Amino acid sequence: GTLRILDPNEVKKRGLNAILYHISDYTLEEGRSRPEGLNTHYGSLKWLYSLGFPTPAMEMKVFGHIDEVIKYCHDFEALRDTLPFEVDGLVVKVNDFALQDKMGMTSHHPRWAVAYKFKARQATSKLRKVEYQVGRTGAITPVAKIDPVHIGGVTVSSISLFNEDVVREKDVRIGDTVLVERAGDVIPYIVKPLTELRTGEEEVIEFPKHCPACNSQLEKQQDEAAWRCVNISCPVQVVERMIHFASKDAMDIRSMGNANVQKFYELGLLTDIPSIYNIDWKKVKSLEGFGEKSVSNLKQAIEASKKQPLNRLIFGLGIRYVGETTGKTLASAVGDIRELYDWNVERLLALEDVGPKVATAVADFFAKPENREMIQKLADAGVNLINVHKGQTAAAGELAGKTFLFTGTLSQFKRSDAESMVEAKGGSILGSVSSKLNYLVVGADAGSKLEKAKKLGSVNILTEQEFQELIKD
Repeated sequence: GTLRILDPNEVKKRGLNAILYHISDYTLEEGRSRPEGLNTHYGSLKWLYSLGFPTPAMEMKVFGHIDEVIKYCHDFEALRDTLPFEVDGLVVKVNDFALQDKMGMTSHHPRWAVAYKFKARQATSKLRKVEYQVGRTGAITPVAKIDPVHIGGVTVSSISLFNEDVVREKDVRIGDTVLVERAGDVIPYIVKPLTELRTGEEEVIEFPKHCPACNSQLEKQQDEAAWRCVNISCPVQVVERMIHFASKDAMDIRSMGNANVQKFYELGLLTDIPSIYNIDWKKVKSLEGFGEKSVSNLKQAIEASKKQPLNRLIFGLGIRYVGETTGKTLASAVGDIRELYDWNVERLLALEDVGPKVATAVADFFAKPENREMIQKLADAGVNLINVHKGQTAAAGELAGKTFLFTGTLSQFKRSDAESMVEAKGGSILGSVSSKLNYLVVGADAGSKLEKAKKLGSVNILTEQEFQELIKD
């Protein structure tokens, strides 16, 4: 996140340090032979260290037997708190680069390296109460509020309990002393209550039967663990749906973030998704912090969102199980979003990567009168409901019939912009590497997708520069 900040002065304040652990590539000057140290992983990092680069030269070791490796891992774990930075484990690697190349990689990871994870950081605390959060899809999530406790550089006071089944399985009670752990040294969760410390005053957690936001009766499907509020007018869900609709990966309405959506809703300026396009700007201008410039920028962003491609609108509607990739799949199958009103589950299942859960959720969404009414209001406001690329031929698009996928970090352009370039020329975007993929465009730090594409052998692998040249043709 810090590296993406455009202001170098802000980056400077963060005080980032880098520790190098790999040489990705090097070029020898003409007439120079390769240094001996560059034949091994250990040697290469020692060589970097001798040149002044920060590497784990003092911590890394080379061993000739696995028993020595295991002992070092255990010994190092005992010393982790003496380091000036947080670590959650060690990586055991084959040292010789030639052997690394020979062992190769799977589609997910190198065969010549394995992570040894330390035991997760743990602490104990008191569970004081449980609060219930309502999600965008109506799922009710219990959140444990504990006495703040410091674990591995972070103070933890709130922990998700996931659902009622987890609460019952662990028999967690209000007033319990609980063992808290950060999974992977990141996400906090309650391992278990320390039942031997119970006094008898602890209270069994009673899961609510009504929505904490709108008091509607909660429902639970047989194949799900979560209780849900199915009231489409539930205020929390309404706000969350608007936030999602305006988000960067959906309709990308700049300045319409969480705080502004919440504020506008509380003031009655927003009531639902279509109301975003009918804001009373006179009232907005009277609000503190909304000058002429900020209001103008927000109006322009809302107006620009009307021209977003259909896949962004489908994703922005917040249909359960429908992510960005499925949104593109649905958009590419129709010429107008309203065609989906007549699609049943069987027809949806025929689409690539659409399974029974997704198909059922999509069919249910477009069958509901209130959702059709919302879509009509968006149409009346001028929001694009059309797939402009539907039925595009080779004459209309040079990349018609060609499929693309992007992986890694792109430096020349945003991924969404690159995908739009492809679609503007008649090409389509896939969600995964398969025999149907024609081109994989690779940025920095490409991972499993690149390895899988290499194994298939039928995928054209392009650098960003090569992709730009292809788009220009």
